[in-house]
Amino acid sequence: MALIEHFHFIRPWMLLSLLPAAYLWWQLSKSTGATNRWAEVVDPELLDHLLHGEHGAARRSKWHWWVALGWLATALALAGPSWEQQDVPTFRTVAERVIVIDLSKSMDAEDIKPSRLIRVQQKVEDILSRDEDVENAIVVYAASPFVVSPLTNDAETIRSMLSALSVDVMPAQGSRTALALDQARELLQAVRSKRGQVLLFTDSPVDSAALTAASAIAAEGYSLSVIGVGTADGAPVPNARAGFLKDRSGNIVIASLDESSLQSLAAAGGGAYRSVAQDESDINALLNRSSRAELANDSDVADDSQRSVERWVDRGPWLMLLLLPLAAFAFRRGWL
Repeated sequence: MALIEHFHFIRPWMLLSLLPAAYLWWQLSKSTGATNRWAEVVDPELLDHLLHGEHGAARRSKWHWWVALGWLATALALAGPSWEQQDVPTFRTVAERVIVIDLSKSMDAEDIKPSRLIRVQQKVEDILSRDEDVENAIVVYAASPFVVSPLTNDAETIRSMLSALSVDVMPAQGSRTALALDQARELLQAVRSKRGQVLLFTDSPVDSAALTAASAIAAEGYSLSVIGVGTADGAPVPNARAGFLKDRSGNIVIASLDESSLQSLAAAGGGAYRSVAQDESDINALLNRSSRAELANDSDVADDSQRSVERWVDRGPWLMLLLLPLAAFAFRRGWL
């Protein structure tokens, strides 16, 4: 009784394929009707010899039934008959991370060898090389933010884009960190992330707008961690003419790192601050805050990371076994 109650077709629209079968059967029936009219005027002993082939209409009628049976079995199989459900485990990424990279001209300074930007590219490469169940996105910014890669677990795709990142690809220079942080927050909101992380690489000073954007990230339940790229002493900023960037007075601009303001930015975003390091101690300290082991201790995240859903079991393929004897008979001489 339970089987009848739950019986249904997963793809019922495939039953529409029976309509052309019905039309074909009707056409063949008309042909058989014409043969019956000959039987009314011709002696049975002569009829089989007058009609084409051995046993004429009877043989043709038998073949019609085989075609109808095969067509019916195929249509029912494609429709997906089902009457029971099965638990199927599903998995989702337990965390999302948006990596924000400052591409203002000061990122070409060489107080960190080989340069600030190249060191950031190496750091991002180290992050992508980790065996984590995390989706990453890349946002770059100067005067405006741009999404280089949306959230994805395809590390190779992101890695292939890293080498193309330079200060020269930005259409306008500046350092509007607030806009970049807003863009990162929107990426996390778009996927309804429950525990997203924004990781900012920058050497730019912090303004009130950036602090407001950081607070908005924390208000959503995300975190903002900052890696300061540069040194307190700073270094000249190269320009396109093989010289150094100068101010309006003609003095060479020295880009130094204001760590205290970046620490305030990380605190407003509910994260932590580290200065860029030679080894991986900086990213280890920040990424471990949202590691998979710690996220698994959160009941909400754990429930979402591993769960199962019930899906109807498609029994259609078993009907295709009915076509095997039909296919075997079709290879017999004279059946087609």
